[in-house]
Amino acid sequence: MVLSIIIAAYNVESFIEKCILSCYNRNLSEHIEILVVDDGSTDNTLEKIRNIQTSVKNLNVIRQTNQGLGASRNIGLKSARGEYVWMIDGDDFLEPNIINIIVENIKKNNDIYCLNFNVTNENGNVLYKAYPDNYIKKTLDGPEYYSINYEKNYTWQYIFKKQLFIENDIWFKERINMQDSEILPKILYHTKTVRYLDVLGYNYVQYHNSFTNTQNPDKRYNYFKSIIEVRDSLGKFADSIKDSEDLYNTIQKKIESLNDVIFRHLVFYKYKKKDFRKNIGLLKNAGLYPLKSNVNGKMKFIKCAINNLPTITNIFLNLAKKQ
Repeated sequence: MVLSIIIAAYNVESFIEKCILSCYNRNLSEHIEILVVDDGSTDNTLEKIRNIQTSVKNLNVIRQTNQGLGASRNIGLKSARGEYVWMIDGDDFLEPNIINIIVENIKKNNDIYCLNFNVTNENGNVLYKAYPDNYIKKTLDGPEYYSINYEKNYTWQYIFKKQLFIENDIWFKERINMQDSEILPKILYHTKTVRYLDVLGYNYVQYHNSFTNTQNPDKRYNYFKSIIEVRDSLGKFADSIKDSEDLYNTIQKKIESLNDVIFRHLVFYKYKKKDFRKNIGLLKNAGLYPLKSNVNGKMKFIKCAINNLPTITNIFLNLAKKQ
């Protein structure tokens, strides 16, 4: 088996059929498996998968109680039969003919292949393309590639040799957000060859009700907790690989960039007073408050206001969002 496409699916009944069918190539079905990990969906996701299973060869389903994206990817990795694995999300979809291109390139035996991608809205309209044409023309090692792409780095844009995970005992953290930021530098540390394919292969769909965009106070609090966990994990890993100076320095830049993520998520989302205070308390205990984001102009003033008068600033930010 050449390639295992691992699809993490949770309550994606409206999207999963399109996702699976975009992965299927009848002519290559002997070389590819599609492995859907249903993470305890409570809607009709599983039924939708079963309905097309007879017409899609090598479509297999793993059903588990809800454990989150990390656990879904891990069980997919452990169950995959392919030499290479491609982990995608059940509410996204692939470009036509990309499977042919990937299978052909896999013959060159690089450790990782990376693809360009579209960001689309819920209607499938392309908002923008991630990278310009002729973005990277040569094969790089993992640390080199990370130094260029640490700010825009998602698991689903990579096709990995499965052994990178197995041999180095690297697994996704469970029950956190920003898993890609946490795991990718660890994988790329062990990667000798990354080949960027100058083709559009993936469509990342932005949804208004996604976890990142949610206004749910508990989920927003957990998002900040995840940032802290990613910060700590990256810091610990960086300390263990100081022999790789370039990668060490890039991880420090990545950790610094988390300050900007925190700032944006405090400024551009609405919070009740008690929830804002709770988030500030969490960040303060983790050494991430006062805010350290690198901002200019009006945002610099807002950062100063949050650092000195957080509750009053939150009230004014909420009023501004109503306008």
